[in-house]
Formats: sequence, C-alpha cells, structure tokens
Amino acid sequence: MRQGRVLGPLAVLFAMAALVSAGPAAAATGEIHGKVTDHLGEPIEGITVCAEGLTMLVGSECDWNTDADGEYSIGGLQAASYRVGFHVEGDPALNYVPQWYSGKAHPEEANPVELAAGESREINAQLSTGGQFKGTVADLNTDLPIEGVEVCANSVDVRQDGEFGYCGRSNAAGEFAVKNLGTGHYRLEFRTEGHVNYVEEQVPQAPGSFSLPAGGEIKVEAHLVPGIGIEGTLTEAGTGTPVTGLLAPYSVPSACALNPATEARVKCASVGPDGQYSIPGLPAGETYAVAFALDWVEEGLDLHPDGYVRRYWQEVPSFDEATLLFGSAGAVFDEVDAVLSKGEEVFPNCEVPSACPSTSPGETETSSPGDTAVPTTTLVHPKSPLRPAARPSRCKKGFRRATKNGHTRCVKVPKKRRGHPRHNRPASSSHPHNAK
Repeated sequence: MRQGRVLGPLAVLFAMAALVSAGPAAAATGEIHGKVTDHLGEPIEGITVCAEGLTMLVGSECDWNTDADGEYSIGGLQAASYRVGFHVEGDPALNYVPQWYSGKAHPEEANPVELAAGESREINAQLSTGGQFKGTVADLNTDLPIEGVEVCANSVDVRQDGEFGYCGRSNAAGEFAVKNLGTGHYRLEFRTEGHVNYVEEQVPQAPGSFSLPAGGEIKVEAHLVPGIGIEGTLTEAGTGTPVTGLLAPYSVPSACALNPATEARVKCASVGPDGQYSIPGLPAGETYAVAFALDWVEEGLDLHPDGYVRRYWQEVPSFDEATLLFGSAGAVFDEVDAVLSKGEEVFPNCEVPSACPSTSPGETETSSPGDTAVPTTTLVHPKSPLRPAARPSRCKKGFRRATKNGHTRCVKVPKKRRGHPRHNRPASSSHPHNAK
C-alpha cells in the first residue's frame, strides 16, 4: 500500500499561493532558425541574424553569431510579423554584404515573416562577398602614417531605415580597410578623436563619389592636414572631483569649440570617465571660443540636458566674455579646464533663430532665483563678425596679444607637441587625394 504525504498547514498555504500566482497559461513563444552560407554553399561562422518586429509593440531579438555550421536560432518570439536580417556585426575577418529575407538588398524590401504562437520557422540565407575600400592615411607634410583615424564609408545613394554603415580604423602603419559594402556610390569620411590632431576630411569632396561594384575593391591614399587641439579636465564645484555625467535622463557633459562670430559649434567632445576631454583636428588659422556643458536645443526644447550650468573658458558665464584661442597647425592647448556647477540651462543656446522660444516684444525669459532677467534679444544668434572686443593693455603670463579683424585680444600661447615631426612643420594649402 502506497503511503501519501500529509502536508502541514504552512505547506498547504504555499501550495495554494503557487496555484493562484500561476494564473492562465502564458502564450507559447515561437522560434526562427536556419543556416547562413556563402555563394558556394559553404557555412559562414560569425554572422549576426536579427528578427525585427514590424510593429511598435514588438521588439527585436538577435543571435549574434552563427556557429561553425552556419546555423542560428532566435527563440522567445511572440506571434507577430518580423523582418529578418543577416549582417556582419564586428568580425574584421568577414566581408559579406548585409541581406534581408529573402535575398533582398534593402530592409524596406524584405519579405515579412509571419510567426504564429509557438511556431518554428526555418529561414536560410546565402550571402554575397562584400565590396571594400583599402588604403593608407598619412600626414600631408611629412607623409608619415597616422594611427587611429576612423574611416567610414558613407553611401551617397538614398538610404533606408535599418541599413548598416561600416567603418574601419587605421593601424600603426596608417593602413585601413572598410568592408561589408554593397554595390553603390560612397564617400570616405576620415574622422579624428582623442589625440589624433588632424582635420577631418571627406574623400572625394562632394558632389564626387566612388562607384563600388559588387565584391569590388578600391584603394585610396589620403593625406590629412595637422589641426589645432584643445584639451582639459572638467571638475565639479565644491567637491573638485572629475565630472563624469549624471544619471538618466541627463546626457554626458561635453566641451565644444565655437565659432567666435556665430557661436556655432565647430567640434565637440564628450567628457571621459576621468573628467578629461580632447577636441582634436580644428582647422588652423581660425579663432575659437570654448564652451562647457552646452546643451543641445531643438525647436526651443532642451531635449538633452546634461545637468550642469553652461560655462565658458576662464570661468566666465557668457559667450561675450570668453577668452579666444588661436594657434598654428599642430598646436595643442592643454589645461583648458573648467569647474562646473550642477543645475539646468537658464537660457539654452538656440542652434538656429527659428528654434528660439518665441516671446512678445519687451518680454524677458524667466530667470532662476537670484539671476537677473535678460532681454530675449540677447539670445538671438548669430552675432556680427565684428563683435566688439576690449583692447587689453597687457596680458597675463602664458598669453599674448593678437589682432584679427581689427580687434586685439589676449590669446593663450599654445604648446607645441614634441617628438613627432607632424607637429612642427607648417601646413600646406594643398590637399592631394589619390585613388588607385
């Protein structure tokens, strides 16, 4: 005779709670699986496959790497319509054109995959070899290789939502490769960041472009012009600790080099985890103002607050008081630091006049307690190129007098980078770019 187990009062309560919490059975989830091969039918390992929901209520799920047999599986999918795409996510050894089911070159042409509750669908793909750009990046004056330049292939054809862009980065020999490209017309963009102090370029210049055939290869030799660099550290007022950014919904604070005539951003850089920033590759022979914690404003709304009050270099609150920087090619201004206080933008900068909040004539923007109300007209930019500047009688240590557009100011004397010829030779006015 089989004996049953007698449950105590506490065990009975737990069992009843489990039955109540279980509720109705959850809807069964589906799966999309399959195999990815090349044009010869050989399996490809390392391809990323994603199932993208075609409605706002359905997200995307991916299998980030096909296995050695080229197989993938994406589970946990709810009943919905999906767009299935195949692409290389980041393996530099692979070179295949992105594709969408079934065999489509563009995402908006993809055949939708209708998945019922609990259904398993097999979706296979055969990928084509991608086109690529290969070449070198060198200093215009010395012809020495430049390491760390990001090279991106930007399609000049009509791009569709969901298409991929690919980039490469130059190595110590200045060599780069940009792969996984489909047939089309492209321009190469040479981007610089960190301590790579060169002016960014597009090759060829618009409206020109490279015509890349399917599986083709184009070689490019690019020569970049040394620029001006601005570097420094941002710290918090009161604590002296490095500014690292606040929690959501705040964005990471940035430092920006501004056009002194229009206040438009020339180039910006986000602050790093140590509070440091670096803005390289500013065109030489120009004058710059430097702003910190400058929020982006769109249509009069501060959509990307960073949680800090905007400041300009030399700890001044207004653009008109900012000390300007001027240097020759290869110069680097270091220790352009700032101390930031937490708070919101009182008068956010309008990128274009139409984005400024409209107010009636004579009205002023609402200011925070303790601030003086500023007339709305003071928020309208751009300013005149001949913005008045006080003529200084003398400059403090580390600064010199400089005259531009008939105005004399104190500007910081830049420090030359040592140990690399590219920082000590004058820039040429020519920009040779040769495609082979």
